[in-house]
Amino acid sequence: MSIENANTFLVGDIVQSQKGRDEGCYYVVCSTDKDYAYCVNGKSRLVTNPKKKKFKHILFTGHRSSELQKKFNEHQKVLDSEIRKTIDNLNIV
Repeated sequence: MSIENANTFLVGDIVQSQKGRDEGCYYVVCSTDKDYAYCVNGKSRLVTNPKKKKFKHILFTGHRSSELQKKFNEHQKVLDSEIRKTIDNLNIV
């Protein structure tokens, strides 16, 4: 993903970390702001403590979870096990 369209990440997107100690790890975007995506994976990064990643340091995998997107946007309770299951079921890990 180029820097020009880096701000197109949506809640529910499955992304891969491209920089940092967690390089190569997969996450679900749980929220965004002007410069950052807040990412969770249900293991090391739980819903209660998302990882703050700059847009330029993550890569969109081409997958999105509409179910998780709906839950996050409607402020419903999202379980870490749901996030783990979503990432594991993609068969990209």
